[in-house]
Amino acid sequence: MWSWIKKASTVSLAAALAAGIPAAASAEPAAARQTVVALTFDDGTADHARVAKMLRERGLRGTFYVNSGRLGRRGYLTAADLRSMAKAGHEIGGHTREHVRLAHLSPDQQRRQICEDRRALFRLGLKVRSFAYPFGNFDQTSRELAMYCGYTSARGINGLYRPDTCRSCPYAETIPPADLALVRTTSQTRMPRTARNLAASVTRAQAHGGGLVTFVFHRIRDDKRDQYATSPKEFTRFIDWLARQQKAKKVVVKPLGEVVGGRVWPVPGDS
Repeated sequence: MWSWIKKASTVSLAAALAAGIPAAASAEPAAARQTVVALTFDDGTADHARVAKMLRERGLRGTFYVNSGRLGRRGYLTAADLRSMAKAGHEIGGHTREHVRLAHLSPDQQRRQICEDRRALFRLGLKVRSFAYPFGNFDQTSRELAMYCGYTSARGINGLYRPDTCRSCPYAETIPPADLALVRTTSQTRMPRTARNLAASVTRAQAHGGGLVTFVFHRIRDDKRDQYATSPKEFTRFIDWLARQQKAKKVVVKPLGEVVGGRVWPVPGDS
């Protein structure tokens, strides 16, 4: 059954699709008519339970990518947290079992990290259909396995316009994404994570024809030593602004899985 995986480094995505990857992976991009924002949060840290409530209070919903192997550990979300968040309308996505660098693993190890993580989340009663590569680290095998394991999209950590390092990048992703195995996102690494900078990514997309603007957040906390953290003050300012934009019908805020659409596929081997 898994003989094709051993050749994953040379197998084309089309061949992988023939091996059982969901048909949604071959979707063609369509012209964007609105600006859609996806707020995504990586790693399943405990602060995200409060973030989910903050979003819901403002009529916003997000996507939370979690590692099933970390659930219930100190500083991380619990299974009960995830069920509550999903009940409130947020999306729960996969992020591998143990937050590994996929490209450093063998194909079989990657399969276990991606498929077993999704299976574990399914067993909690969660309808999981989108995935995010930990550290933004992947190879061709990772891309094909994300689709094989039943995900309808796999999110990266960059690829959209940055004023300092990626001025030739597009201002927004297409809807649906041009490459469902690598959805492009904004990147705030080594940039001040201020409400102003975050909002600028949205307004630039609005000024250039709309499309999908996906944000990647980690911990929402005050910690100057953590280059990936966003301060609660700046985050609150940003989502307050975003809620006003949505109320004025200038943007639509959706979980990433809803933007991509498609059915919730079973994990290979499950009935």
